[in-house]
Amino acid sequence: MTATHAAHTVQHTNHAIPHLVSSTLSRACLFSAPSRRTAVLSALILASSLFMGAQTSSAVDTSTDARVFTVQQTTDPARPYTLMATPEKLLLDKLAKNNVIFLGEHHNKADDHTLQAKIIAGLAERRGGDLAVGLEMVQEQFQWALDSYINRDIRDDVAAEKALYDGVEWAERWQWSYENYLPVFRLARAQKIPLIALNVDSAAMEKVRFGGFESLPQKDRDLYVDDKKGFIAFAKTPGFVDYVEKVVMPSYAFHADMGLLGKNPNRANFYSSRILWDEGMSNVARRFLQKDNDKKLMVILEGADHVKFGMGSVGRMKRMAPSFQVASVLLNPTTVDSLTDDDEEQPLALQMAYGGQVIAGAEGTSQTKPKGVLGLADYLWFSSPPTNALIPAALRKVA
Repeated sequence: MTATHAAHTVQHTNHAIPHLVSSTLSRACLFSAPSRRTAVLSALILASSLFMGAQTSSAVDTSTDARVFTVQQTTDPARPYTLMATPEKLLLDKLAKNNVIFLGEHHNKADDHTLQAKIIAGLAERRGGDLAVGLEMVQEQFQWALDSYINRDIRDDVAAEKALYDGVEWAERWQWSYENYLPVFRLARAQKIPLIALNVDSAAMEKVRFGGFESLPQKDRDLYVDDKKGFIAFAKTPGFVDYVEKVVMPSYAFHADMGLLGKNPNRANFYSSRILWDEGMSNVARRFLQKDNDKKLMVILEGADHVKFGMGSVGRMKRMAPSFQVASVLLNPTTVDSLTDDDEEQPLALQMAYGGQVIAGAEGTSQTKPKGVLGLADYLWFSSPPTNALIPAALRKVA
């Protein structure tokens, strides 16, 4: 979908996003009280019509060879975030102290996957056997295939890669280039780094996408959502509605036009499937880590939209495991990632503004949503030095 198409979609639908979130929030109550299902469904019928840390720098980094940047918050309202060029070794040392690292990728970019393998190799040097790699690309029911690959049940590497491709049903379930991910898979096999399937079973996703949360059996709700109250309450997080409006829902039209949402696509169901996706992936990762008493570090490979602005899988992980140290890294980010792709002259935006909407209340009253900003990510990592057009010198700070 083009940037113009996405902007057009948002322009005509953003007034409905708060209603969509709150209405779907009501539907999510199905996760906490099965006995209240009748009451919730009655409410759905009524609501269905609504579904139409600052640091100053002593100098500007004028070099052009920096590839890794720390995103730093400032006290300047006009520029709430800036970038600190960071040596790769220093960042790897820092990242290795985390429990979870999200690497936000572009699925179709080979450079992103090569960079992932490089980062994982650097972390493996620092963490040894206390490292695992979580995969959005593989659905959790295929964990056996990943285990077989890492355990070398098939000794021949070429045959093992073919068996992995077939075992996880890659062609049917993911479809992005398998070869692009081989640098990561081969590294994990060579160093016996566990690969963990994180994604929600597509059969469960389709049930929600076509029929909403109420179509998902209780056993599946329990499988993907442990923290049911937190899952429901997360929709009230400041900035979440704007994230849904600007990041999640613009892809709805693309999916609908492609026929991926059936003959009668439903915006609320699409939104529901997306938040189940984020929640499920973080929940599977959390379970794996806590089973080992939080001793391991998991590097999670997910699409950039799940990682940026901290309202997808990243925010959910922080909510369900508050004791975890969690970091987010965007790989080779572009202006599309920072929502500035409609203006080619604009550099990468480091934040997304939220709030300011005026919500009408009863008897002519109104309420203005609090304003704020969400940072793009904790770190940006490029395969090659970004251009000054993408990251101007004024944004590049050195200590």
